[in-house]
Amino acid sequence: MANNTTICDFGLHQGEPYTQLPVSFLKWMIDVNHQKSQYAYDELARRKRVVEQQREASLAEKT
Repeated sequence: MANNTTICDFGLHQGEPYTQLPVSFLKWMIDVNHQKSQYAYDELARRKRVVEQQREASLAEKT
C-alpha cells in the first residue's frame, strides 16, 4: 500500500512520494497497467477517503 514513505522509483517523478504525485500520473499508471499500478490505486483511494472525511467533518460543523 502506498503511504508517505513509498517513493516512486521510475520515470519523471522518480524520487517523489506517491502522496505527492499528480492524479494524471497515477491514472496513467493504471491505464497502462504499470507493474506498480497497485500503488496508484491505493493512493487514489487514500485521497478519496480524505476528501470524504473532510466533507463529513464540514457537514458535521454545520449542524
